[in-house]
Amino acid sequence: MKKIVAFSLLIYCISCSPGPEKNKDKKTVRKKEIQQIAVEKDPLQRDTIEFVSYNDDFDYSQLNGKKGKEEISYINDQNNDRSFLRGDLIAIEYKKDSIYIAGDGETPQNAEWIVSAKKIKDGKVSKFRKEYNQPIKYHYSKENEISSTYLDHLYKLAEYYIANSKKDLIKISIKNKEQLGYSVEKQKKNEKDYYVLGIYVEFEHKVSPFQWLYIDPETDTIYEYDLPNDKLIKFP
Repeated sequence: MKKIVAFSLLIYCISCSPGPEKNKDKKTVRKKEIQQIAVEKDPLQRDTIEFVSYNDDFDYSQLNGKKGKEEISYINDQNNDRSFLRGDLIAIEYKKDSIYIAGDGETPQNAEWIVSAKKIKDGKVSKFRKEYNQPIKYHYSKENEISSTYLDHLYKLAEYYIANSKKDLIKISIKNKEQLGYSVEKQKKNEKDYYVLGIYVEFEHKVSPFQWLYIDPETDTIYEYDLPNDKLIKFP
């Protein structure tokens, strides 16, 4: 009788022990739990983006970038590095947090805050500055009433165009370190206001613009002017 009872208990224990598949499922669940704990302990997210610009015109400073063709904006109040140039590849760490927009009832909105940012590769503007190693000249009519802040902004746009241009004259001028410059004026085309830049190479204190650029002040879009066809071509 004792032998029968012992045998029955052995069969019961074998039938109750978890099989290989059940053990595997438990390990998978435990692994997911550990991963979730790690995420909760480290809420930072990481990405690599192409730097476009800084923007200090709103309640919160912003850093604008591109991921492929997608344009992305981050809150940049916690990051003091202002050395990035358009086109630089940067590695960022950011977290999700709230912002409060003035005049909106202090209603919180979700946003992505940059915690740290580091350049990992020079863009074409950075490479241009190192190769050319001299400022671009510019001049404008005082009648246009352009602020010094916006003149600096236009300089960055002109520099971006020159650094990325495929025009042979510009590439040769950079290589030979000839003096590049541009004029600035306001013009209206097709019932829309633009800032027009006339790119030139200075020779013996004489200038003759060879490429006209139209800058849309609302979007910062750069257009090359196609003189023979009298039309604007978006750059790049």
